[in-house]
Amino acid sequence: HYIYMRKRIKLKAGDTRTFELESHEGGGYLWSIVSNDECVKVQLSKKTPSQDNELRPIGKSFPVLAEIKALSEGQAIVVLEEKRPWEKDTKPLNTCRVYITIK
Repeated sequence: HYIYMRKRIKLKAGDTRTFELESHEGGGYLWSIVSNDECVKVQLSKKTPSQDNELRPIGKSFPVLAEIKALSEGQAIVVLEEKRPWEKDTKPLNTCRVYITIK
């Protein structure tokens, strides 16, 4: 099941926006940054529960947090893909394209 997500966000230089991406890490899939523009900084991290591991059902992955920081004014497009790193010639399971306007 392929999911294509598209987001449009507006930021001011210095602002940060964080959103969640559904993860299928249990199946070997990892999110990665495919393309990025110089006017933004993108970081991916795993979301973990704040307390005990009973909140995580067996085989279920935690969401991935995508954090986008606006560095300077301009337009940016960030492309994120979720795929298995060892599968070189296959399409990603998921793609997220983020269109960013920075003022």
